[in-house]
This record gives sequence, C-alpha cells and structure tokens, in this order.
Amino acid sequence: MLQKGLNGFQIKLLALIFMTIDHIHFAFQGVYEIPLAFNIIGRMAAPIFVFMVTEGMRHTRNREKYMLRLWIGSLIMNFGNSIISDHFPLKNGGIISNNIFSTLLTICLLIYGFEKIVISLKAKQYYKVLGFSLLTLLPFISYALIMAITKTGFESQFMMYLLRFIMTVFPNIIFTEGGYFVVLLGLGFYLFGQSRTKLGVFYLIASVVYFFLSVDYSSVSAILASDVQWLMILALPFLLLYNREKGRSMKYFFYLYYPLHIYVLVILSYYLGR
Repeated sequence: MLQKGLNGFQIKLLALIFMTIDHIHFAFQGVYEIPLAFNIIGRMAAPIFVFMVTEGMRHTRNREKYMLRLWIGSLIMNFGNSIISDHFPLKNGGIISNNIFSTLLTICLLIYGFEKIVISLKAKQYYKVLGFSLLTLLPFISYALIMAITKTGFESQFMMYLLRFIMTVFPNIIFTEGGYFVVLLGLGFYLFGQSRTKLGVFYLIASVVYFFLSVDYSSVSAILASDVQWLMILALPFLLLYNREKGRSMKYFFYLYYPLHIYVLVILSYYLGR
C-alpha cells in the first residue's frame, strides 16, 4: 500500500536539503555569484524544522531529555561558531551566527513552561508555579541581562566575559536565529498544528504579516531586494503533506549534520576564496 503524504523523517530530510542550499548561498556569496534562488529555497527550511520540533514536544516521551539535547546542541554551536569564525573568516565579511538549536530550545521552553504553570495552578502547587514561571521567563531574563551589561559599555573584562557566558549558555528571545518572529511561529504551530485547516490559515497569515512588516513592496525590484523571509510560504504544501507518522528516527544524524555542514562549507569557502 502506497504511503500517503510525508512522514516526519521525509519532511525533515527535505528541510535539510533546503537548509544546505541556503547555507551554500551564505558561505560562498562573495567568492562566487550565488543565485538569489538559493536563498529563497532556504526560506522553507527553518519553518519546517520549527514545525517538527513542536511535533516532537507533542509526542516525545521525555520532554526534559528532548530539551537537554537541544541545549547541548546550542552550546556546541556557540563554541563552534566562535572558533570557525576566528580561523576561517568569510570573504563577504559575515560571521557565523547560525544556531537554530537555540531557537528551537526557546520554543520548547515556552511550551513546556506554560503547560507546567497551568498544571501547577490547577493542582494549587504555587511553589511550582514560581519555578516554572522563572523557567518560562528565562529567554526574556537572559535578554534583559544582555541589554543591561551592554549598556555598561564593557568597562571591565569581567563584564565582557559575563556577557559572552550568558549569550553562550542561555537562550534568549531576541538574539537567536530568526528572532522573536520564529519563536512566535513555533508557538502558533503548537497551538494550531493538529488541524491542517488551522495550520494552513495560521501559516498563511504569518507569512502575509511578515511580508507587510518587513518588505518594501513599492515595486517588484524593491521586493526582490528586501527581506525574502516571507517566501517561507513556499513551505506550506510540505507542512500540509505531513501525515503524522514518525518514519525513520536517525535523530543524531540531524543533530550532527547541522553544525558540520555549515563548518565544512565555510572552510571550503575560505580556501577557495584565497
């Protein structure tokens, strides 16, 4: 019997391909003329991964371990980004700031925290309400601390190290890949993702809102020169084809592939651009 739709493994594999194409554009722009189409194709990757992580939170047997893996991935990426950026600078002057692990962790923390707060309130366990509230607010607290330290002007080396420590170890709502918009997208996926109709309507509205908030739509050329993230709408057919089946696991393959392929592309770009 033929399988209908796409299972979880297949949809993540598609997102991986889209992501790789996008990162080719990121790494080699300035070395070669990489078509804008590479960047446009890449706009589909992050929303698919975000959608799948909300499905993971919905179905995993151990949310704490799930979030721990994302946190470890985030730490590795932050250290790796710093090392690779220092030794293999991009010719276009950019730095490696990619860390979708941190974004996914932020989404999961908010989902986990909100639900635990509701459960604790119903059970009248107010000490747990306080604890889970602090956990839920962690991405906002870390952002506030970053801003407070930044305003000091780094007058001491200790403050500079403290800033780097917070940005490396803790997720935050703003200085994370995709920013607050992708975090809100993840929360919407969790709320509406079980209904194809609700998912489609929500995703369409999110894409349209992003378009009007971030794009200069005064002319076709201005649109093409603007932020193309709104073209994430192209991922909608793949999201709607998701058949709720897990498929092959290979979870560590995706965890490993993400940082490794970025670093390999950046190193290749460095040597080819010399």
